[in-house]
Amino acid sequence: MKKALIVLILFLAAGLVLFATGEQEETGRVSLKAMTIGPGPVPVTRAKNLETAAEQLKAEGMDLDLEVTFSTQKFGPYRTSFSLAYSSGEAADILSEDQDIIPEYAEEGMILPLDNYLKAGGWKENYNDFLPGLWDAVTWKGKIYGVPIEGVVNCIYYQKDVLRKLGMSDAEIEQTFSPESKDFTLEKLVQLAKKAKQAGLVEWGFTHRKGAGDYWFNSVMLFGGEFVDETTGNMVIDTAALRKDFEFHKMLVDEKLLPADMGSWDWKVIHKYTVEGRTLFWIGGHSGQWKEYQDKPYHEKLGTLSEDYLQQNVGIAPFPGSKGPITPVKVHAYTIVSTTKNPDVSFDLISKAASPELLALHSITTFRGPARISVADQADFKAQKYLSSVLEIMKYSQAFPKHPALGAYKSMIFEAMSGIETGRLSVDKAVDFMIAKAKADIPEVIIR
Repeated sequence: MKKALIVLILFLAAGLVLFATGEQEETGRVSLKAMTIGPGPVPVTRAKNLETAAEQLKAEGMDLDLEVTFSTQKFGPYRTSFSLAYSSGEAADILSEDQDIIPEYAEEGMILPLDNYLKAGGWKENYNDFLPGLWDAVTWKGKIYGVPIEGVVNCIYYQKDVLRKLGMSDAEIEQTFSPESKDFTLEKLVQLAKKAKQAGLVEWGFTHRKGAGDYWFNSVMLFGGEFVDETTGNMVIDTAALRKDFEFHKMLVDEKLLPADMGSWDWKVIHKYTVEGRTLFWIGGHSGQWKEYQDKPYHEKLGTLSEDYLQQNVGIAPFPGSKGPITPVKVHAYTIVSTTKNPDVSFDLISKAASPELLALHSITTFRGPARISVADQADFKAQKYLSSVLEIMKYSQAFPKHPALGAYKSMIFEAMSGIETGRLSVDKAVDFMIAKAKADIPEVIIR
């Protein structure tokens, strides 16, 4: 009797296994959700490329259902929406985000490290195709948490027409602003600015952005500054780099090459001076403003500018840093949410969405810098003269810092720099202010 009962139990157990296997085969569809952000309408390819990638996976035989949300919210509400969904167990599988939030999400365990995927043998060629510095942008405490899809590329805009009036040929201009040229130094830019100002060709040698923004990272990066301790993840106040940065801006103001009230200029005035050639070097912007100058009538006489006009009269370059040329880049990336039940499929999806073909389309659509070197080989991208020049200066990419306290850092350095430029603070007092303010406002800050 016992033997018969055991056989019956084994038979029923086998039936249950078969039934479960059959249900898995019958319902083998993988359902994924992705959450992406603009916040404006232009970067819609952040969403559409995921949809295209899903179609590609389905064509390869995967039974996949993808629901993509494209948010036009600002980043604050967008991140609140994600946090609420995560807390309630309703978060998407894939999240597109700027690099600055990655430390917070990584520390909270809200997104997955991707090293096992990225450094696997089959993905090594793809990994090496991404531009230098971009993986640093999505790395926190030695682990990689995202796949870069674009960069906001900070750069110098210079006036070719003014330089021609100084007697420089196009070949000389190209050579001077070649990142590999020995003439491409900060000192050379200052020299040219002085000549242009003395010749009455420009009102100012340099202009930078107003308010607290990413430019204040650029200027510290120029002098080799550190922002975050790699081991502890704590914020760093690099006093040596800050001092050089403060001294540089003070010199520009003292030499009448930079307005003392630059930090309070209206944005329209800043861009007007750039497009009208009233400043030789616009050092506070990013590569996407090239498109902005074609869309918005900042030029008093010409209104919006044509591509041909810009190509003829304006150039872009990386920054001549103390340790070589640098192009500061802020990265947007696809990340995988830690609560996903399908991390492998999620990675397959974002891998395809970050292909050279789709990133070329994304760059052309958004005018953001492409993340991969081989984007240059795509036929549609080759026809983009300006974006090709953006990709060229991205060879010197250096990722913006990332830390939860960077907002506070930008505010305090802007406050210090405004004091220097307006003559209210000396360099020494500005450094002291940064140290005292950081100790008060940033937990566990490291002073170097």
